[in-house]
Amino acid sequence: MRNSMASVLAFVVGLTPLVAFGQAETPVAAPAGAPDQTTPAPAPAAPPASAAPAEPPAPAAPATPVAPPPIAFTWEALVDAYYMYNFTGNPSTQGPAAPRQFDVAANSFSLNYAKLGVGADTQYVAFRMDLGAGHTAAIINANSGGLSGTGPVPAGLTASQYANDFLVQQAFATVKPTTWLTFDAGRFVTTASAEVIESNKNWLYSRSMLYYGVPLLHTGLRVNVTASPSLKLQASLVNGWNNDPDNNIGKTFGANATYAPPDLGLNVSVTTYIGKEALASGGDTRILLDGVVTKDIAQASVGLNVDYLKNGSQYWVGAAAMGKYAFTDLFNVAGRFELLSSKAGGYGPLGVPAAPAAFGTPPVTSYAGDAVLYEGTLMGGLTVAKHFELRLELRGDFANQDLFDKGGVARKNQFTGLLAFLAYF
Repeated sequence: MRNSMASVLAFVVGLTPLVAFGQAETPVAAPAGAPDQTTPAPAPAAPPASAAPAEPPAPAAPATPVAPPPIAFTWEALVDAYYMYNFTGNPSTQGPAAPRQFDVAANSFSLNYAKLGVGADTQYVAFRMDLGAGHTAAIINANSGGLSGTGPVPAGLTASQYANDFLVQQAFATVKPTTWLTFDAGRFVTTASAEVIESNKNWLYSRSMLYYGVPLLHTGLRVNVTASPSLKLQASLVNGWNNDPDNNIGKTFGANATYAPPDLGLNVSVTTYIGKEALASGGDTRILLDGVVTKDIAQASVGLNVDYLKNGSQYWVGAAAMGKYAFTDLFNVAGRFELLSSKAGGYGPLGVPAAPAAFGTPPVTSYAGDAVLYEGTLMGGLTVAKHFELRLELRGDFANQDLFDKGGVARKNQFTGLLAFLAYF
């Protein structure tokens, strides 16, 4: 029995390698339709790729509109009123005689000047307009009306334009081709004198005798050149002095040089106006030379104004020294002394008083001969909030002839006291 079992085991052991060898050499056939397990099937061909549709071009960005150049607007306003007492007047409403320019009404509260100025400035173009009303406007108009011809304009234009108390002080346009060259066309204030029409921009309230003898306004063309940060030059071609339209065929040439170094508080200005302004053709050439020097020294400011005018055989020359001291932002004092010599009746705006009789100002008794005039003025100013001022001023005018008047009696001096009220922005 044991031998039989051993024989069976031996047969099974011997048969096992043969079976294993047979499975390795002869694989069993795969069922029909089944993939071949020994050789990887090739990857199915990818379908042809269709062309991707082209994206439409992005819409062009809208053009950025060109922004207009920025406009810088400026404005200023002034209300100027005063009360004057003429100690030489008889009656008390008698105004002081020339050479007083705008302070001409005595024993009366007077609206001297109310002004509004506007301006607009762009990179290449600018304009400026100053409009005013009051006694100052009427005085300038009266002077301008007498110097402005009717010419081809309709009759009555001169009267309607100047016989009132509304004034176009300035109205001009500016073209700026470069940063250093500009052109002005229209009406503009003169560059002569240390003083201007607006009282709040002057150190003292009343104007000097020199201011009484120089032009106020011009109508025409100007060329302005900024030669350096310190030096500015100007040339002008204008009708003449204070006239529009012109009353003669002549034109006046003007030139100005201003030297004002930054941060030095120094200003030096030289102006000239030259032209034949006779009503008839030909005539004498009028020449004005005006020099102004001002200097700031700490809380003080000092200035000197010198003028020379020649018109044929007539001429006058004068000098005014002035100063101002600010004790605080609230209180300041100012003073002026000037001396003027007139030959052959040459002093005065074209030899006639500037102030009209309507304001009670009698004319100077005589311009016919030689005369020496001088005056002294003291003023105290109280400033409120940098936009309102009270100015108390005392003034004496003197001459070597009887050029002033008291109740019809000629005399060599006159004295006035004045309180001014100024509001400005």
